[in-house]
Amino acid sequence: MKTTTRAAAGALMALALLAAPVLVTSAQAHTTGIHDNCTNLNKKWKHGVGRANAVDKTSGKKVTNFYRNTKAYNEAINHNGTLDRDKDGIACEKA
Repeated sequence: MKTTTRAAAGALMALALLAAPVLVTSAQAHTTGIHDNCTNLNKKWKHGVGRANAVDKTSGKKVTNFYRNTKAYNEAINHNGTLDRDKDGIACEKA
């Protein structure tokens, strides 16, 4: 009986180890691509993405029609911090 239990536990452990990389890979795939650069991000959000309370910091025409979503902004910045060069809370803003 003990041998069967150990074999089952070993098989379960092997299955868990095989599944772990798949879970990590799918999580990385979610953020990879869209947030690599502004060109890719602007394909999804034409005027950029920003925090809900963000205001464009510019000397020219202010962007007001960007996608307002703090979670999406944070994901983008955590993946690539250079997407918001002027640090105004809006990544890849375009008029």
